[in-house]
Amino acid sequence: MDSQTAFMRNIRQSLGLAPDTERPKRLFPALFAKADTALILQDIENRTTEQQNELVEILQANALALGVNISIAGSHDEAAAIVVDLVRTKNPEFTHTKHIVHHDHPDLATLQLWKRFSREGITVHTSFSADQQLREKTIASFIGITAADIGVADSATFIQLTQPGRPRSTSLVPSIHIAFLKKEHLVADLREAYALLREKERLDSFVFITGPSKTADIEAQMVHGAHGPREVHLIVLSPPPIEKDVRETQNLQHTEEQQPNS
Repeated sequence: MDSQTAFMRNIRQSLGLAPDTERPKRLFPALFAKADTALILQDIENRTTEQQNELVEILQANALALGVNISIAGSHDEAAAIVVDLVRTKNPEFTHTKHIVHHDHPDLATLQLWKRFSREGITVHTSFSADQQLREKTIASFIGITAADIGVADSATFIQLTQPGRPRSTSLVPSIHIAFLKKEHLVADLREAYALLREKERLDSFVFITGPSKTADIEAQMVHGAHGPREVHLIVLSPPPIEKDVRETQNLQHTEEQQPNS
């Protein structure tokens, strides 16, 4: 008996099944059914502001256990203030000079970090794809700032697509990673995240990030920062609802109240 057969026999016995009982896929149609991408995307598109806020709360609860520091910003100015505070209060591990690098992304350009540190000894780099010195600048930076493409509330994961000007190194090389996520880019679970990824064209690569780098390989002692950033901060941009959103929510609640009880 080969090792694979023996392994499967042990699994079946643990499940209370006969050791040689085969379980074909046709007996579990729901488990192996192909996801209806169109329906999933429709659910995401029709999600209300209230439901999005609920996802933010789920994200916060799950991030806490994973060591992800969550901040909620009501505007780009609030998000910039959070970043500025982190940059000023955190210290580099291997040098006395402070360098930070951020993705070439419009949401991060809006923060205008270069202007906020213009009178301080803090150097701000942007990961322009044509920059021949980007590798050295990234290595010199103790903080990397990125804009996440998708956030997953269920697992406190955020996903970043690798594109020109948005390399993986920005989130992997610096000791501290700060990610920026718009609330409307937050989904419920990985099923919804994969539905969105299937709609993307020309995907080079993407990174799933769930908390800081950690390993317990040596004497089962947990160590952070061995293979990536030792500290992860996620800033969720959640602006207050505009008047139109408030009216739609009120109308929806009124309609539900008018429906007769079944």
